[in-house]
Amino acid sequence: MNRNESPLRYMPWFIRDAIVWPFRMFVVTSVVIDLLVWRLATNTHMRGPGPAGTVLDMPHGLQVAIWSSGLTIAILMTVGGIVGTDLERGYYRSLFSKPMSPAWYYLQRFLVGAAVILLTPLVLGVGLALALRSNMGLTWHLIGQIGLSYFLVGSATFLVSRFSSKGWLFVFLASVLESVVSHVTMVPGVPAWLKVLHQALPPFELTQPALPVPTGGALWHVVAYGAGMLALALTLLRTRPLGNGITS
Repeated sequence: MNRNESPLRYMPWFIRDAIVWPFRMFVVTSVVIDLLVWRLATNTHMRGPGPAGTVLDMPHGLQVAIWSSGLTIAILMTVGGIVGTDLERGYYRSLFSKPMSPAWYYLQRFLVGAAVILLTPLVLGVGLALALRSNMGLTWHLIGQIGLSYFLVGSATFLVSRFSSKGWLFVFLASVLESVVSHVTMVPGVPAWLKVLHQALPPFELTQPALPVPTGGALWHVVAYGAGMLALALTLLRTRPLGNGITS
């Protein structure tokens, strides 16, 4: 009896699971938004292309508004259950009865999640293009920011979920704290420790969809922070697998 030893042997199941949740929910949400936009545009005669880069470019404005309000939540929903659900339900006790690196297993699920997040703007954009008889509202800056945000927020969630099944909640609170501290540090005369705290927190504010893709040192800050958290999570999964007593 032949046994599949391919390192990608679970990939079809990962894709299937990602389609069932959360991609199917993201598609349904996108369709609902597109239908609402179509109804509004039909009633107000706003259908047709507008000059790119102006407020008349409705598809792009809608894409930015939607992702600015929902991107972090979408990422938390996508990544929060990758390790957290297995940890909560105790799946680690039998999941790897056939030899396979837990780090590689969960990394593949993380990459499938990235594909889900990056495909959703395309689904939403197709509907907006049809509803408004215009373009999809996508730019390379927007796609880049969505990708960077997944890398940063997703890596943070991936890491914290190694210790708690509620890792997504801790990352959400950290993102709120970082946003507050970021605004406070712009006020003259703030304490030095607050600036240190701001530097220590993940730079979530640099990956906002409404902003252009960061460059230079800011880009390296995001990439290094995300890569560091992802590498640490994978190292822990490899050296201290689930169920060794350091999780809750």
